Amino acid sequence: MTLGDVLDRRVWGLALMLAWQFITFFSPAIHYSTRNDVSHFNSVVGYSSLGLVAVLLVAAGQAGVFSRAMGRPVLRWAAPVALVLSTIVLAIVDVSEVFRQPWCSIAAAISGVGLGVLYLAWGDVLRRLNIVEVTVKTASAFLLAAVLFALTVMLPKLAAVVITGALPIGVGAILFQGLGVWRTTEEVGKPALHQGAFSVRAVFSLGVLSLAGSFARSFFLAGTPIVSDGSYPWLFLMATIGAIVIVCGPLLSATSPDFAAAYKTSVFALGFVMLLLPLLEPGSFAADAAGVVTYCVVMLLMWVVLARLTGLYGLSPLFAFGIGWASCTAGLLAGTFGGALVLSTVAVTPRLLSLVTLLCVCLLFFAYLFLFTESTMARLLGGGRFGRRPFRERCHQLRVDFNLTEREEEVLVLVAKGRSTPRIREELGLTAGTVNAHLSHLYRKLDVHDRQELIDLVESER
Repeated sequence: MTLGDVLDRRVWGLALMLAWQFITFFSPAIHYSTRNDVSHFNSVVGYSSLGLVAVLLVAAGQAGVFSRAMGRPVLRWAAPVALVLSTIVLAIVDVSEVFRQPWCSIAAAISGVGLGVLYLAWGDVLRRLNIVEVTVKTASAFLLAAVLFALTVMLPKLAAVVITGALPIGVGAILFQGLGVWRTTEEVGKPALHQGAFSVRAVFSLGVLSLAGSFARSFFLAGTPIVSDGSYPWLFLMATIGAIVIVCGPLLSATSPDFAAAYKTSVFALGFVMLLLPLLEPGSFAADAAGVVTYCVVMLLMWVVLARLTGLYGLSPLFAFGIGWASCTAGLLAGTFGGALVLSTVAVTPRLLSLVTLLCVCLLFFAYLFLFTESTMARLLGGGRFGRRPFRERCHQLRVDFNLTEREEEVLVLVAKGRSTPRIREELGLTAGTVNAHLSHLYRKLDVHDRQELIDLVESER
C-alpha cells in the first residue's frame, strides 16, 4: 500500500465522522455532557446511543426497505444534515439559560439516528476492501480523527462549533458524491445466513466485550468528567496510537494477515488493563489513560471485525453492521450506566475494585468464547468448514482480497475451470476484446502472468 492509499478519501471521510463523534461526545466544545454518573444519563451520549441503536436495528431488520429508502438522495443527505443541526442545537443549549431540555435530548437522539446511517454507509464502503486495506485505512482514520479532535478542542468555542458542524457535510460529500454509496443496490450472492444465530453471536461477543470495557472504564474514571483535564485530548491521541499498535500490529506483522492473532492480542490487552483496576487510584492520570485505552481498542477492533466478517463472507452490510454496532453500542451504554449506578450507591473500596475486575475479566473471557471463528461462520451460513471451502468460495475469496469486480470474478471462475477465450466469450456474452481486457485486469490485480499461474493461485490454500 502507498501513502495515497493510507490518506485517500475513504480514510479522510471516516476520520471526519469519527472526529465529529469524539468532539461532540468527549469534550465540552459543543455541549458539556461527558459524565459517567446516573444523573447525567439524560445527556448527549445517552440519548444519541439510543437513537443510534434504534436506526441500526431498523436497518438490520428491514434491510430491503432501508436500502430502497437510502436510494433517494434527499434521505441519504438527511443524515449529515441531522448531525449539523444537532451540533448547532446542542451548542445553543449549552450557553442558553432558557433553551435547554427537552431540546438537548431531542437533538442528541436525532444525532444518533444520523450517525447510525453514516455507520451503515461506511460498512458498505469497508466491506468492499480486503483485510489489509480495512486495517490500514481504519487505523489511519482513527489517528487522523484523534488529531482533529485534539486540535479542534483547543480553539475558541465559536470556532470549534463551526468546524464541528462542517465535518458531517464533508463526510456526506465523500460518501454520497465521491464514493457513490447507495446509488445502486448490489445483491450479495452468498448462502443464506442463519440470522438469529448470527445475532446471538454478535450480542454475546461484541456486546459483552464492549460491556466489559465500558463497565471497567466507569471505575477507572471514577464517575468524573474526564474532559476537565486540559491534557485529555492528547491523552486520547496517545491511547489511539496504543490501540492501533495492539489491534493492527499482530494482524500486519505476519507474512499474511492474521486476524485471529489480532483479536487474541486485543482481548489479552483489555484483560491486562482491567487487572490494573485495583492498583490504580480512580480518577488519576494513569487510571484515565487505562480507561481511554479500553475505549479505543474496543472501537477500533469493532470496525475491523465487522468489516472482515461482512467482506469475507459476503454478508449484507446493513444486517451485519446493524446487528454488530447495535450490540456494541448497547453494551457501551449498559456498562457505563451500570458502573455509574454502582458508584452512586456503593463506596469504592479495594474489595469492590477486585470484584469488578473479576467480573470484567470473566465477561471478557465469555465474549472471547463466542468469537466468530471460521467454523462458527460456516455453521451460520449452512456450510462446512471454510478451511476446505469449495471452488467458487476460493474464487470469491480472491475477489474480496484483491478487490475484483463481479465480472472479473465470473471470468476468473471460467478461466480456473480451463475455459478458452472463445468459450468464455460465449458463456458470458462478451466480445473477445472485452474478455482479454478482463484477463489483463486479473493478471495485474492478482500479480500473475498467465492462465496457469492464475489456476495455481485459485487452487492454493490461503
